[in-house]
Amino acid sequence: MTDMLKKIRFAKEASHEFRESVEWYESRVRGLGLRFTDELESTVERIRLNPDLYQRVSGNIRRIQVNRFPYSVFYTAEDDTLVILRIFHNKRRPLKWGITS
Repeated sequence: MTDMLKKIRFAKEASHEFRESVEWYESRVRGLGLRFTDELESTVERIRLNPDLYQRVSGNIRRIQVNRFPYSVFYTAEDDTLVILRIFHNKRRPLKWGITS
């Protein structure tokens, strides 16, 4: 098992997907973007504390479902850093979007 990861880094694509999702939710219901942000932060913390717990999808890339929202976070661990690779709506097909080892 990997020890708790100390650093967190979002890949460019994940940052963009996160911003887009927050804006979309906020445009639908005021405050919903903040709730999505809170759930995503909680998900990242769960990964950081126990990165090897979640489903391996390809090589060293793993996936975790975000609570209360239909999104998954794809990530990998590099040394002491958690790298968030992508944040996908569950209706999308991540392997078609560049989630490979």
